[in-house]
Amino acid sequence: MKITGKFNNQKKLQDQKSGGKIYCTIDSVLQEVVYERQDNNNEYYYDCVVKTNQNKSLNQLALSAKPTLSKSVTETVTTTTTTPQEGTVTTTSTVTISPQLVFDYTNLVRSASGSVERWKSSVKQNFLSQSTSGDRPALGRFGGGVNGQAPLFFNAEEGDFMSLNSAVTLSGDFTMFFYLEPIANPEIKYVRLLGKSDDNDMFLSIGESANNTYVISFASGSGTEFASTSTYFQPSTSKLLITIQRSGNNIIIRENGVALTPVSSQAITNPTSDFVFDQVGKKGNRTDFFLNASLFHVSVYDGFIDSNLTRLEQSIIKNAEAAKGI
Repeated sequence: MKITGKFNNQKKLQDQKSGGKIYCTIDSVLQEVVYERQDNNNEYYYDCVVKTNQNKSLNQLALSAKPTLSKSVTETVTTTTTTPQEGTVTTTSTVTISPQLVFDYTNLVRSASGSVERWKSSVKQNFLSQSTSGDRPALGRFGGGVNGQAPLFFNAEEGDFMSLNSAVTLSGDFTMFFYLEPIANPEIKYVRLLGKSDDNDMFLSIGESANNTYVISFASGSGTEFASTSTYFQPSTSKLLITIQRSGNNIIIRENGVALTPVSSQAITNPTSDFVFDQVGKKGNRTDFFLNASLFHVSVYDGFIDSNLTRLEQSIIKNAEAAKGI
């Protein structure tokens, strides 16, 4: 009787928390699969084998999945200098470029009731969060996704955005990756990727005005704009990887691994000042427009990646293409 009592109590508890019991057939009779356990009083009893609840299992997987693109890369830099004393001298050095943050839809996402509370970077201690439930991105389109399998959906109409626990400052060269699916509403514009909460003139956005695509602004009147022959933003594919790099005073933008060519008539200024951001999906303290897109991946490196660039881009694309239920 003691064994049966303990078994029934445990069974009720497991039924509430599990994804269901496991059965087998013995002599044409369906039986629960059980195993022997020991309680705190060192008494033995039988417990049924249960499946782990799917949502619990996927949440655990998303929180503990192996980080991707979280390692530093090594690049070889060649520098040529000319002086009256030594003439022209060429030197080669090796530099290490490190990720400052890596956010991926498969990893370290904490969700509840279909919305994302927190998204942790797989490097350092950075994380994105949103304390206001109505401003949280959904897990998959309209909250119907599964943690670890679906991207984050930022809905501009609901004012979705997320804030970093600590601002990131990029000095000198940098490389950024964004894999997303912009959603037209009805056009694709105001795709606000990065912003600084206390500065409306420090941001990275797409389609801020007609006949302009990418805009990276460092201060009022100081930034880079990629002109477009089309109205607002027309991505090369519905889902795409955007790579944005600064090398010296040059800004390079790539879509799906292909460098974009600026319109020849545009005048581009490329500041070398620091770029600082602390939020995703919002420009400064503006409340008029927000990011309207499914976001799969965001990563930022503290240098100009060259020889390793294609490999990293292909890795991000391959990983994003495996998303489900978006």
